[in-house]
Order: sequence, then structure tokens, then C-alpha cells
Amino acid sequence: MKALTIKQPWVNAIFRAGKDIENRTWQTSYRGWLAIHSAGQPRRGAMYPLGLVVPSLSTLDCSAVCGIVRLVDIVEDSDSPWYYRPEDGSTNFGWVLADPIQFDRPIKCKGKLNLWNLPEDITDQISQMVPDGVFI
Repeated sequence: MKALTIKQPWVNAIFRAGKDIENRTWQTSYRGWLAIHSAGQPRRGAMYPLGLVVPSLSTLDCSAVCGIVRLVDIVEDSDSPWYYRPEDGSTNFGWVLADPIQFDRPIKCKGKLNLWNLPEDITDQISQMVPDGVFI
């Protein structure tokens, strides 16, 4: 299974605050289920749009697979409040996320850069945690 490492509190925003876009400077041809891995260190000073409150970073899981989402598209413009438009005119790729499923118990593991493949034992644990009918 493919995984993407993202810093907290953005992982929390995907599962708890309706974050439907993940901003990246690169794109991929991959579409489908992704494990969302929280990085070892959070992004201090992060702000959510729309006046949503960022939870205390000490309450958020790090260095763990926290859930799964479907990557359904990659766009270069979006009306989503989560889409970032660089002021310098550079291209931002908005990874469009759908169907987030947060795990009750995050699975501890180390992350990697870019899209990466989860170890088989982690994929096996995820398979046992997803609802019936979700094929990863």
C-alpha cells in the first residue's frame, strides 16, 4: 500500500476538519487509497482556514499511520479553503482527497519522503482496521 507522510496538524485536519486538499510541489500519476502517516515532528504555528481551531500539538499522534484516504485527483487550482496559492507564482499541486477513514489506534512506524510503500506487516494491520467493502 502507498503511504504519504504529512506533518501534524494537517493529518488531524484531514480526518477531523474536512481538509480535502493536500498541497504539494510535485504530482504523481497514482490514484487510489493512501495511508496517511504523521511525521515525527509537527508543524508549529500552523493555522487552519475558516477560523477553525488547531488542536494542541501535544494531543496529536506523530510517527504513526493515522488512517487512509483516497487520492482522486491532482489539480492546479481549487476553490477549497485548504488549497494554497503560492504568492511567488510557482505551481502548487492540490492532491484531492476523499473518503477519509481515521483509525481508532494509530499504527506506529517511521515515515519517508514522497510516496512510499508501507511494510507488509503495517499493510496487514490496516487491512484488519478498515470497514468491510474498502479494498486497499
